Amino acid sequence: MIQASLAQHVIKALQAAQNAQELTLDSLPSEIKIETPRDPSHGDYASNIAMSLAKSAKLPPRKLAEILLPHLQGPLFQEVSIAGPGFINFRLSQAWLLQQLQGLIQANQGFGQQTNGDPETYLIEYVSANPTGPLHFGHGRWAVLGDCLARLMRLAGYSVKTEFYINDTGAQVNNLGASVQACYFQAAQAAGQTLDAEALTLIETYLAEKNAETKGQVQFYHGQYIQTLGLSLFEHQGPAQLAADLGYFSDYAKSAILAEQQAQLKQFGVVFDEWFPESRLHHEQAVAEALKHLKESGKTYEQDGALWFRSSDYGDDQDRVLVKQTGSNTYFANDIAYHWDKLRRGHTRLINLWGADHHGYIARMSAAIQALGYPKEALQVLLGQMVNLFRNGEKVRMSKRTGDMISFGEVLEEVGTDATRFLLMQRSADVTLDFDLELAKSQNSENPVFYVQYAHARICSIFRNAANLQAYDATAWPQASLEALVAPEERILLLKLLSYPDELKFAASQREPHRLATYAQDLAALFHSFYKQCRVLFEKEDVTSEEIALSLARLNLVKATQVVLRNVLVDVFGISAPEVM
Repeated sequence: MIQASLAQHVIKALQAAQNAQELTLDSLPSEIKIETPRDPSHGDYASNIAMSLAKSAKLPPRKLAEILLPHLQGPLFQEVSIAGPGFINFRLSQAWLLQQLQGLIQANQGFGQQTNGDPETYLIEYVSANPTGPLHFGHGRWAVLGDCLARLMRLAGYSVKTEFYINDTGAQVNNLGASVQACYFQAAQAAGQTLDAEALTLIETYLAEKNAETKGQVQFYHGQYIQTLGLSLFEHQGPAQLAADLGYFSDYAKSAILAEQQAQLKQFGVVFDEWFPESRLHHEQAVAEALKHLKESGKTYEQDGALWFRSSDYGDDQDRVLVKQTGSNTYFANDIAYHWDKLRRGHTRLINLWGADHHGYIARMSAAIQALGYPKEALQVLLGQMVNLFRNGEKVRMSKRTGDMISFGEVLEEVGTDATRFLLMQRSADVTLDFDLELAKSQNSENPVFYVQYAHARICSIFRNAANLQAYDATAWPQASLEALVAPEERILLLKLLSYPDELKFAASQREPHRLATYAQDLAALFHSFYKQCRVLFEKEDVTSEEIALSLARLNLVKATQVVLRNVLVDVFGISAPEVM
């Protein structure tokens, strides 16, 4: 990685200057910040190390930079200079860059993959949609964010597992069961079955709420999927379940919905290492065990008939109820047990992807992690904003309960996996994202995923044409000299290609996979510009030896671009790198 190489050179320069008694530092910095200057005329990379160490070295920043300058030498550098108050600018040597280009092509699909020595084991929990209805489009954003984050971190050398938490207990599941039961009774009634008074009352209550002009706080679910579940059950079971209890309908409905969610996520390219049901916590008495552990360690107290957790001792703004006066556990108590279970399974770092409306929940969950005996850093929460869906400029509304919704599956079928995944990764998770259905389906440069994939397809076309050239053997490019690559467009493209490992490492460390979407678009733009300005294949009969040498050298640069585009599209974003478009 270029930035790591430059940082090592700066550390060695500091050591050399100290050994020469040119400066005195209490200790060497643990991290050297290397940046890309906004103005390319300032160099390929820059460091502010002289300014950050000036105080401890008791030297003006520019003087410190002047001391370091003679020690910054080697085949990596074409030029090292000082700018402004003490910035150190680096221009990399062409010979070194071309050597790295060869290494990139040889690494192929392994280019960018890293080891980082991090001993932690990470568990990313995301989506975790309630099994009470189809996935909506907001779930799609979380699905691709979590999946791409896991992919990115694995490529960067982290040990990562993924998990979907199934909220399969509670009042919402009972309401789901009652909704499906009502629709089942409706189907039975339409088929001529005689219903008892309780069944008729349920139908009446369900329909009254469904037909109310102002729904307000609804109890039932009224989407078409509810009617489909009820009708399907009657078609397969007939009147056999007329006497079944609510639990039967709840189990049937949540199992059917969960199966559909799993199928859609698999179609979307999202596969979890673990599907963890909340009911398992209760079956294994994990909640009771967690509460007992907190009680015995003095982390709780009783007040007003409720059991409270001393979360304010760990940075929360108030203590939290674990067991209500009624004797029932709060959802927070269940969540504590779940996170304790995660940690006891051997995961040392937990990453949760939550909606922004859960911001107030972070402090209490962090307090619980610490009270259980784990460091605060064991839990990291990434908050995300909403995604708005637009069709022809009009916002599409989504609601499971009212039935006024477009499901994630419908969008996926209309737009396709590739466009959906890439476009949902266009923005940072903490920024509201507007998803334009018409843009997603467009086949032009306005569509970011089309733009990037087209760059890859164009490269494949170049190599197909190269194989059919009559004027010279363009397939000999792997053996070509690269010395002819001197055009500014070539250097800019090459620097962008070689920055990929650094981009990947930083995006993984910041938990920001959207950075690679920006990188991919920038790379595609640079390639399209290069291809417009620099002829790659010469199809004329009187091609010169210089033109042949230039063509073969440029084919190496084209191949390197193909490698990096493929690695970003396939390995980071889990989408295709098409050969034809």
